[in-house]
Amino acid sequence: MKKKILQVPVIVGKGSAQFFVEKDVTISPPSPPIYKIEEIDKKVIVTEAHVIPGKVIFNAVLWKNIIYKTVEDVCDGIVNGPLFHATFKTDFGGFVEIDPIGCEKVKEGDIAELLEAYVEGEKDFLHGETYCKGVKVFEKLLEKDVIKIAFKVVRYEHVAVETEDEKEDKKDKKDEKKDKYDKKYEEYEEKKCEKEKEEDKRYDCRGDYYAKYRGFYK
Repeated sequence: MKKKILQVPVIVGKGSAQFFVEKDVTISPPSPPIYKIEEIDKKVIVTEAHVIPGKVIFNAVLWKNIIYKTVEDVCDGIVNGPLFHATFKTDFGGFVEIDPIGCEKVKEGDIAELLEAYVEGEKDFLHGETYCKGVKVFEKLLEKDVIKIAFKVVRYEHVAVETEDEKEDKKDKKDEKKDKYDKKYEEYEEKKCEKEKEEDKRYDCRGDYYAKYRGFYK
């Protein structure tokens, strides 16, 4: 087999969009209320994505892990308490418009590949005020997030490529053709040379004849 067919992904479009996600979370109970948020870890996971004409529709999950301080004891204005965490998820979905690349149109059957998904910006609002040991704490957290998601759309195409054997065959044929040409050229040069020699010989013979003829009458 001199040729191989490769199946390669070809990018036919790209696109990105922003999404607003909001969730009001109750922390306490069962956990103790929030005295102060220490750290928030966040992660966006796209669970599924499908291509429709001109768009990618998807479902995703926003995971958040909140580490916060609590109030266990207050003495002389000093607040003591352990660190707690609250982990929760927010489901969301939507679609992303895909800009075609070149003349290709995005269509069903193409494949969506995630380029990026992350939280661009967020704002956290503590509410549900209450008091613990005389210190203000909060039982609820309102999360507002702006999430960016980008996709590329690919389509698999078949491309024929030459193998090393085919390249060698082409090289051999090329060399063979060159050899034939060289041989014909050599034959042509030989015939040309012989013809010139024959003409020179005929001229010399005629020259000798006329020379002798002229000498005879001297």
